[in-house]
Order: sequence, then C-alpha cells, then structure tokens
Amino acid sequence: MGILDDLSMGLGFKDRDEDYYKRTAKTISDNQGAAAGDRYRASSVYGKPRAGLFAFMRGDNNQGGGFGNRVANVFGYRDMTDMGDGGGRYASGGMYRGGMYSGLANLAAAMSGEDLGDFSFAPEVDQLINETYGEYDGLKAADYFKTKEPKMYQMLGQNIIKQNFRGGFF
Repeated sequence: MGILDDLSMGLGFKDRDEDYYKRTAKTISDNQGAAAGDRYRASSVYGKPRAGLFAFMRGDNNQGGGFGNRVANVFGYRDMTDMGDGGGRYASGGMYRGGMYSGLANLAAAMSGEDLGDFSFAPEVDQLINETYGEYDGLKAADYFKTKEPKMYQMLGQNIIKQNFRGGFF
C-alpha cells in the first residue's frame, strides 16, 4: 500500500482495511509518541470497518437499508443497481430512461455497440401485473404481455409503478 491508498482511505474515497488502521497507529506512535498510538488503538474507531465516502455508488448494498438505497429512493428507484441497469424505475434492460444522463448513456451504448438487453420490470411489478390481470393463453399476465404485447407490458408496468411505488423528488 502506498501513500495514495492511505490518503484515499483517510479521506473516505476507499473503504478502510485492517492494514490502514495498523499503519495509522504506527504513524501516530512515530510522530506523537507511543502513548498517542496506544490511545488511537484503544479508541472506538480503531479497526472498525468503515466504508468510503462513495461506497453507496457501488451497488453492493442493494437489498439492505444502506445509504445507497436511501439515495436511490430519493430519486424513486428501488436501489443503486436499479438506477444504472437501464429501463427506468423498477425495470431493467432496454434504453436508459430518466433524463439527460440517460440520454448520454443511450448515446454511449449506441456508439459502443453495447447490447442493453431485453426490457423487463422488477419482480414485484410483474407480481402486481399477474395479480391484477391473471393469465392469458396459459401464461401469467406479465409473461404474456412481455412476449406478445411489449408496449402493453410497458404501459401496465408504468401505471403500476405510479400507483404503488414512491416517485421520489423527480
């Protein structure tokens, strides 16, 4: 580990690891004396896992109640992954939806030839479609509309999202 890693961890841009705390305690001992290093080791912050300032951007806390989910919820999304997987709120695949940044992401995907995948709603939206509309031709309503009537599927899903899920500030 180098000084840049320690600075990144100290400023909160990266998650702090065990070695960070050991190196910090040694630096404090070297510069301020052994007693100061011992006080740091005995403090309540020593050795505690501490996420970096931008940890909420990673999307690895999707099912928990972490800060990242609170940020996503402000904008009306289920979690951080939902904000970046295309399709808009409570959906994935297909074109990015939501504004200027989505437009830039769609342009970048088109220029790179990236496959945005097939559009689908989150399981909780499909469940509400199924509960509301039942079955068609032996398929659950969400599956039927997704395969046979994709525009209808999107319209039904968007209506269910508006009626049942928080819209955030925007």
